[in-house]
Amino acid sequence: MRMCKSLHAVVVGGLIACVSAGEAAGQVPRGNQGGLGPKGREITGQLGASFNNPGLQNTLDAAWVKPLGASAKPLFADARVAAGLVSVTTPTMTRAGGWVEYAPLSIVAVRAGVEPIFYFGSFSSLMSFPSYDATFDQDVLSQKTGTSAGTGLKSYVTPSLRFRAGPVVARVSADFEHWRSSADGPYFYEATRDQLLASGGDQLVNTSSVAMYEHSTGGGGTVSAGLFHGLTRVFDARQNQSQRLGIIAVRQYASTHVKLPRPRVTVVLYRYLDDRFKQDSWGGAIAIGFRTSR
Repeated sequence: MRMCKSLHAVVVGGLIACVSAGEAAGQVPRGNQGGLGPKGREITGQLGASFNNPGLQNTLDAAWVKPLGASAKPLFADARVAAGLVSVTTPTMTRAGGWVEYAPLSIVAVRAGVEPIFYFGSFSSLMSFPSYDATFDQDVLSQKTGTSAGTGLKSYVTPSLRFRAGPVVARVSADFEHWRSSADGPYFYEATRDQLLASGGDQLVNTSSVAMYEHSTGGGGTVSAGLFHGLTRVFDARQNQSQRLGIIAVRQYASTHVKLPRPRVTVVLYRYLDDRFKQDSWGGAIAIGFRTSR
């Protein structure tokens, strides 16, 4: 119980202290976060901050995992079904929902979920725009005009592929998402994806690819470094797609540090290869997470 209180204080306290950081996700690539445990219950959390887009995101996830068999073969050892609950909070919104996952092989998984959203009306959340072609750079978003509290819904299907070859680990995932909101205008700015979306319903894909060299450290931890690529594209607004390429580094601890179980520190630095408003500029994120299971 004391540990749970400490975790709550670190994660929630950190979020409150940094609310002024801004609007965007503050998230690191999904590809670095590893897979689920082999069985039982698992709780993970992550607090991340980003620049260009400036933002902050706090994520808590509880998962229940059931193996599909007891094979010792690497290709089938992690085959499983799983279900979970997730909560995501940023300075602009909070969303919570559930998901299910099916992994017929250790290297392949498909996750599907639904997350109702409440937008606070802070910063540029639910800021309305007349069309996909409207300007939504930081100068426009900082005006914070026409914003109000409201609701939304995110649903998604995420196939992913992960593999290891000696010290090299890699993961590729693609989030196929459907968003809708109660925004007043025909289009609204969704800060966690940094995109304009149709208020009545819109679809996008967000891909994340990570390849890293992993080095074992004393005590069972690891240090990893490698390359990251990300792409976000709204299917009906390809002119607004954002493509990023950069480097990623991860420090994974195998035991408790700073009162967090098995903490993981991630740093990402990337360059915008394709973006209407950030072309050739740099962005990045830093996050600290934890993982506990029983």
